[in-house]
Amino acid sequence: MSRRRWFELLTAAGVFLLLLAIVLVRPTARRTGVPASAALFHRSPGSAPDFSGGSYASFVAFAPDSTRALVLYPFEFEERADLYVMNRSLTDGYRLVLDDSLHGSDTPKAVGWIDGAQAWVVVGYSQGTVSPGGDLFALSLETGAARLLWASPDSGRTQAVSFAPPSTVQLRMFDSNMDHPRDSTLVLPAAALAAQR
Repeated sequence: MSRRRWFELLTAAGVFLLLLAIVLVRPTARRTGVPASAALFHRSPGSAPDFSGGSYASFVAFAPDSTRALVLYPFEFEERADLYVMNRSLTDGYRLVLDDSLHGSDTPKAVGWIDGAQAWVVVGYSQGTVSPGGDLFALSLETGAARLLWASPDSGRTQAVSFAPPSTVQLRMFDSNMDHPRDSTLVLPAAALAAQR
């Protein structure tokens, strides 16, 4: 074989290996959330603000036994919120701050209780009128560790906006132009719920 033929064969083999590497290593469009061992939130020092001060709105969700409350503050359009775990009277507690290294442009959008020790939280993009929700996580209130329960399969066109334990996710779905939202529900599979515990 001629030198030119060898060069063509080696070039073709190199291109084939490059394409194979791209297919096997390429990132997917689907977000997979944080690893199970990583903290979604970290505990931050300092006292909680006066939620009744009137500067910003807050969202409060009381625990099933009413001894504690989850507070999103500030709960305002295009403001990044923090999550507070407070006593019943909202006078004492601690702040959980979203981990910037994984979610620098995100904010908690909605929160509620799964049981006395775990919460659910929707984390999504903080800017824009077409970002009412995001991905759904189960959250340990003591450690800030979270486990992904549901992620947007289409780069945010479908977003979780709330969760009704034990298994119902309320969704908001947009068309390809991020227009014309419509609401739907989804029941999480038993395997996802079993892993949550």
